[in-house]
Amino acid sequence: MEDLDVLVPHFRRTKERWPEAPTLSSHYKAVRKNYEGDKHGLVATIKSFIECACLTILGEFGKTMPSSDPSTTELLVEALKPLGLQNSRGASRVDKLLSAHNKLADALTEIRNENDPVAHGKDGFVDSLTSNELRAFLITADTILALLLCAHDGTEPDLQFTREPYERFTHLHERVDRSVAVEAAIEDDDERQVVVIKLRTGNLQEGVELRIEPSRLLYAIDRTAYVEFLASSSLETQPATVLPVISEKKTTESIPFLRPSESPPPAAAVVSFYRGGLLPLKKALARYLKSFGLLAVEAHSGGNFLDSILATDERHMGLDWSERESLQAAMKVALRRTLVKFGIDQELAEQGAGQIISWLKIQTAGLTTKEPT
Repeated sequence: MEDLDVLVPHFRRTKERWPEAPTLSSHYKAVRKNYEGDKHGLVATIKSFIECACLTILGEFGKTMPSSDPSTTELLVEALKPLGLQNSRGASRVDKLLSAHNKLADALTEIRNENDPVAHGKDGFVDSLTSNELRAFLITADTILALLLCAHDGTEPDLQFTREPYERFTHLHERVDRSVAVEAAIEDDDERQVVVIKLRTGNLQEGVELRIEPSRLLYAIDRTAYVEFLASSSLETQPATVLPVISEKKTTESIPFLRPSESPPPAAAVVSFYRGGLLPLKKALARYLKSFGLLAVEAHSGGNFLDSILATDERHMGLDWSERESLQAAMKVALRRTLVKFGIDQELAEQGAGQIISWLKIQTAGLTTKEPT
């Protein structure tokens, strides 16, 4: 059987054009799985892939669907409009090309409705499509995708609506960075600080003022740092809330209502020897870490890899820790720091810390921990 990417290369090209689009990637996997499997439902999957590509293009230009339930052909027509390809009713020879592709889209819909076994249900004795018919269907769809991609490559998406990553527009960022004058200040009131940024250019002397809370800045730019600050902020001393207690004599007294204690500051616990309540999980933890390749790269002076992970976990296990996000956030930060101390890179340590916590939630159900000895 011929490889899908060789037979119809534009399915993969479409997926790679928007690598950050999870639904488009899932559609590609579904097409490949159907093609390499029993091909049951392949026609419907191909048609859905084309529609997904059209909707992605419409979203990049801030355009809406032509109707609440558009056909594949209607979506194709609308997706080509912002790309500069629109039927001019005979004024251009390109109209014949566009009309031909519209007919191909119509044919895909008709074949899907009449012959695809998963389209609206079919009689059990209806013959399935032959291999040659499926190849023709794939090549027809690939032709439509080729038109969409070639047209899209010559245009820039609408920057107000595009979901493409920042790095995609480096050439535009350089123009902005060279021409903008920046002033920054901090406004501090009793409740919070706000970063105030003023941007001006020669043609826009009035400029633009942006007011950004520290949390918004961290959340948008460095999510790992945001989690660390979130975990640290929960450790600050919380003021006691006074609740009135009314007696039968209708006299009022006041008693302090104390908030539950939070976790200790997130810090790596590098130990050479661990004998705490999580010790029964040590062998299982070793097998789990090995299953996805999370192993110490370098030895830490005076520290044991598995013992340090267990000690870090137990240090951040407060009451109902598996239900409290603040405790889990602190544990994740501490675990990441512990893993880094054993030579694991930051990205893998971040991922590994989350996986360890998920594993630990399952393994510690009903397990009673004790203070380490």
